Amino acid sequence: MKDTIGFWGCGNMAKAMMQGLIDRGGHSPQKIYCISKSGASARAFARQSGVLALRNSSELIEKSGVLILAFKPFQLDDLRSELGRIEGVPVLSLLAGKSLQVLRSCCPKAKALIRTMPNTAGSIGKGATAYCGEGEIPAETRGTLLTILNPMGYTIEIDEKLMDVFTAVASSGVGFVFEFMAALKEAGEKEGLSADMALKLARQTVYGAASLAVESSAPPEALRDQVTSKGGTTQAGLEHLAAGGLRPLIHGAVKAAKARSERLKAEG
Repeated sequence: MKDTIGFWGCGNMAKAMMQGLIDRGGHSPQKIYCISKSGASARAFARQSGVLALRNSSELIEKSGVLILAFKPFQLDDLRSELGRIEGVPVLSLLAGKSLQVLRSCCPKAKALIRTMPNTAGSIGKGATAYCGEGEIPAETRGTLLTILNPMGYTIEIDEKLMDVFTAVASSGVGFVFEFMAALKEAGEKEGLSADMALKLARQTVYGAASLAVESSAPPEALRDQVTSKGGTTQAGLEHLAAGGLRPLIHGAVKAAKARSERLKAEG
């Protein structure tokens, strides 16, 4: 199998993956190809990174040992005839809401089909990425797949039926954490901190807490209890969050994101 990787699409996630392959995966940029709808974003990223921007999908299919579908999900139907020319190579899809069954109907001659969902923290090697295949993934394909995904951070194989909830927790969840950070910053400002100081403290607090959670084997509740003194400031704040229904609110956000992912899948 060719050791070249082709990206069909050059949006933020595709660029993050390509940069990760170069910076943390040991891949030569000269063996990474990309195309984009107008060609402009592919050419711009090629100038920046050293990857090769190709002219069209035919050239990409011909030269790639692995193909990564990274265009917008709504473009899938319009690209069916071009995708049908893929033959004998693994195909990795980043298309949200597009099932393996739908992908197989578009790429009937692909050697293997893998559906995956990275998150944006993968751009710095700190992401969480899930993937699933059509039954047992062949060893050779799995090895190739992991060389592409592992530079993004934590990687886990899941059943396809869990992809919607994974999307809600690990992909949309990044946005939820940013919203909490913004709220913490805003609260600090309202209580007297400068905007710059509030932002720096909110960032470092979330970063420090997340780092502790990753480094520790203890569950988050145990870590929370370690910093909560009876009758202290943290307890007072936590009681206010509980009274405001923080956990049901977070659950509702996850359910809403999951439901949206399910609707996207149903729309085909």
